[in-house]
Amino acid sequence: MTSIKAHREKSLADAKAILESGLTTLDALSVTLSTLPYQTGGDWLSQAEAAFVAALSGNDGADVEKPNDVVDAAYKAARDALCLGCEHVRILERFIGLHCPKMEDGNNFGVTVQMTIAKHLKEQRESWEKSLTETSKYYSSRADAIDKFTHIPKTSKSETKSTSKSSSTGGKDGDENKESSSVSTEEKTSNGGTFNVHRVKALAALDAQMYVDLVAALKGMMDGYVIVLDNLEKNLDKLENPRGRGYGGYGSGGSSMVY
Repeated sequence: MTSIKAHREKSLADAKAILESGLTTLDALSVTLSTLPYQTGGDWLSQAEAAFVAALSGNDGADVEKPNDVVDAAYKAARDALCLGCEHVRILERFIGLHCPKMEDGNNFGVTVQMTIAKHLKEQRESWEKSLTETSKYYSSRADAIDKFTHIPKTSKSETKSTSKSSSTGGKDGDENKESSSVSTEEKTSNGGTFNVHRVKALAALDAQMYVDLVAALKGMMDGYVIVLDNLEKNLDKLENPRGRGYGGYGSGGSSMVY
């Protein structure tokens, strides 16, 4: 009982810490968002795509294998924010779960508040986790797109190893076993074909789409986060004391989460 009570008290302190630092967290995310380009005007997607095409077309197409620094910055910012949001929501879910009272007849309005907010937190966390999963596929997709460029010189190497064994018995020198091995290496280099502008546009479109998705994910995380903070602030007393202050019916220390 003492151990669970300690966890319950810590969960409350953790939830309050998130609430107290929430605006600072949002301000930091806003600053990060403001550093990302191509967010203004009705054609900011096409602006980004055109800039990416220009960057990829330079140096006679030799730059297609270079990383896209703009997308990389958005990738880091959005995914770090999503991960932070998921972590904070899990803390709040633990706080609510540990403050659910024993099941009893009557006086369950506060429990309804807990259940409603817990449901919203779970849905929000799962949405952010889905964004993390989807955006993690970017570099694999980009690598596949780059592999389709035919103008890039490619080198392949193959190695063949062969071993032969022989044995003889009853000879002048007695039984004899022999083993020999050889290794041959073949290296092939392709000088590449014609630079394909459509492949460049396909790669730029992939980068631009991921950039849009990452910026949208970051903005969506900020919107969802501020709503989580607002719900927490408005309902903190009910979440902490669903049956009023002084209520001690949290059971014998086990989970009494209501679903």
